[in-house]
Amino acid sequence: MLIGFLLSLATIVVVAYFIFHHYHPQTVLIFSGLFMLLCSIPLSMKPLMDEKTTTGSALLDVFDQIRATFGHLGAELGLIIMAVGGFSLIMDRVGASEALVNIATKPLSKINKPYIVLASTYILAQCLCLIIPSAAGLAMLLMVTVYPLLRSLGISKLSATGVIATGSCLDLGPASSNANMSARISGMSVQEYFINYQLPVSLVVVVSVFIMHYFVQRHFDRKEGTTPDRADWDEIHAELAGMDKKGGETASQAQKETAATAVKKEHSVPKLYALLPFTPLVLLIVFSPFVVTTIKMNVATAMILSGLLAVICEMIRYRSFDRGSKALGIFFEGMGHQFVNIVTLIVGGQMFAAGLTQLGFISFIVNGTQKLNTGAIPVTIVMTLIIFLAAVLTGSGNAPWFAFSELTPGIAKPLGVDTVFLAQPMELASGIGRSMSPIAGVVIAVAGLGNVSPVDLVKRTVPVMIPAYFIMLIASIVWDYALKLMF
Repeated sequence: MLIGFLLSLATIVVVAYFIFHHYHPQTVLIFSGLFMLLCSIPLSMKPLMDEKTTTGSALLDVFDQIRATFGHLGAELGLIIMAVGGFSLIMDRVGASEALVNIATKPLSKINKPYIVLASTYILAQCLCLIIPSAAGLAMLLMVTVYPLLRSLGISKLSATGVIATGSCLDLGPASSNANMSARISGMSVQEYFINYQLPVSLVVVVSVFIMHYFVQRHFDRKEGTTPDRADWDEIHAELAGMDKKGGETASQAQKETAATAVKKEHSVPKLYALLPFTPLVLLIVFSPFVVTTIKMNVATAMILSGLLAVICEMIRYRSFDRGSKALGIFFEGMGHQFVNIVTLIVGGQMFAAGLTQLGFISFIVNGTQKLNTGAIPVTIVMTLIIFLAAVLTGSGNAPWFAFSELTPGIAKPLGVDTVFLAQPMELASGIGRSMSPIAGVVIAVAGLGNVSPVDLVKRTVPVMIPAYFIMLIASIVWDYALKLMF
């Protein structure tokens, strides 16, 4: 067992090195999983596959594990994630997401307190994240809608971009692939996972982040002399006009073009389209154990129904079956993107987890914790910290969680706790870690449109996200024990 543990540990270090240096994560995870599974053949007493599923060859079983994983995922979690991706893309292409964001941001313009508006932007973004699950996609929408509003109030670039970059730090709700994975391994529906576990904890974290953004961003602005009362209005007006202060050159061509596209869509898209992104969420909440108990609604079904509704709306809007029917092609395109980017990543993560399990890495850790009598809380803290740091180093909110998610049930059971006890803080930690990584896609995208350095941007997010991580961890543990006392 010790040899297997050391081999696993060495493989983890190599995987971390390659992912940190931006090698293709799916390839790294699959090859590392295959390597560990091959090493486990002479070391493991337990065969990889049982008598019903084995190919008859231990060597071929290792490679057949990839097929089995794809087959298992494709019929369950993979289809859900692809359907979410299809619906998300169709909402973006038909302009429904922009219509929603434009309407949702209007109340902010009524508030005359700049830093209240700034902190409220985070709450708005986190709520929209339930409907627009792409961290980078949501951030881009906010950059062309809320960012100009914040700048017009005299808010500094770094404060505005810092808040927007953290807008989806918590991966919440039925549309989140991370949440769907967590619900699956916890043995519950994503609706139950969201309402019973994520929602109470996230409310505590969201309020905390709101307060921290208010004071942290104001502190940095005062320190750097960029508070609204000392704002360089010439620079702000020039930026909002798409020109820099000194000369007439384009200050941010990408921002200007994106803003122009958003304005065009806002004028052409019916306002009722702002309701379309809500349809899957409404369906999932209504047809759940909390409302209509006689009907069960799967996430994939809700996304497909909502996507078909969008197709019908497009047909009515353009009075053309041909024009509207093309929207369904967008849905399938979105499904394909999710397969390439997310489903394959989950397969890689499961292969990696299978390798660690076969080499005895998990049993070694569990046996060690049982001998030390540490209990579930220290193990939860360590596992959550691993996910958190991995997300910071890799800039991904998906890869760290997907790599370790399948290990969670095996760790939780011997400790005498439900899988969700570990799964929820581990899942939420990945998004928080991503929000403070200078190499995260959302951070780079926001920094690019805001014309600031990603490193300078995360200097504004780190002082908020580190306390948020600890608050999330404490709230998760406390709420889990509270649930057990109540029920």
